[in-house]
Amino acid sequence: MNNTDVLLVSETHFTNRSYLNIPYYSIYHTEHPDGIAHGGTAVIISPIVHQVLTKFKQDFLQATTAEVRKLPTPLISAAYCPPRNNLTKNKLESFFDTLGNTVLCGGDYNCKHTARGSRLTTTRGTALYSLMQEENHLYLSSGEPTYWPSDPNKLPDLLDFFITKGTSSNYAAIVSSLDLTPNHTPILGTISTTVTYKSPKPSLYNSTDWGLFQENVRNNLRLNISLKTKQEIEDITNYFIITIQR
Repeated sequence: MNNTDVLLVSETHFTNRSYLNIPYYSIYHTEHPDGIAHGGTAVIISPIVHQVLTKFKQDFLQATTAEVRKLPTPLISAAYCPPRNNLTKNKLESFFDTLGNTVLCGGDYNCKHTARGSRLTTTRGTALYSLMQEENHLYLSSGEPTYWPSDPNKLPDLLDFFITKGTSSNYAAIVSSLDLTPNHTPILGTISTTVTYKSPKPSLYNSTDWGLFQENVRNNLRLNISLKTKQEIEDITNYFIITIQR
């Protein structure tokens, strides 16, 4: 379990007859209100002091929430929004109003928005983004695709992320987990009591002196190559690339 304290699971397909047992872990789940095996969420908690709260069970969103006082963010919620339901800002607000002032809510929202790293923005994504802006909620994501469709005509996209209230992103680190091979890539969130160090994003250059760069490239170019053979073209191309890199 990678020393995980809390696991948030979306789209469990559980019903009131489902049962799952993991040694030393407590499992709580919320099924879809129609009782059929689709949708649903679960929270799986290690042996730490906690209590499960009222479950949210609507056709547009299912959520399981637990209070874990030991963690920096005491309320932890697993959410799932089925893709075919009409999802509006008011409906989303009715869910978030049931949560406390400090909460970490993760799951598959099926809400695409470029602000969170998705390829495109949908109407559902705009509704969630608008609510987050009004209520000062923050999103935490890996910035990488989390959904890998089996249909070759569809492209990977980012659907799974965390929404947080009352917790600064400076205290969180989110990365993708490639240990499993489902069509959804799990994401790992670490919430700390102190500011989390984050490595700067890699860049191709840093404060380049472009005048000196141009001068060096110009002085090192070799213009006496005939370029009449394939080998000559490959040689000068490689030389040109190496010159730029240096």
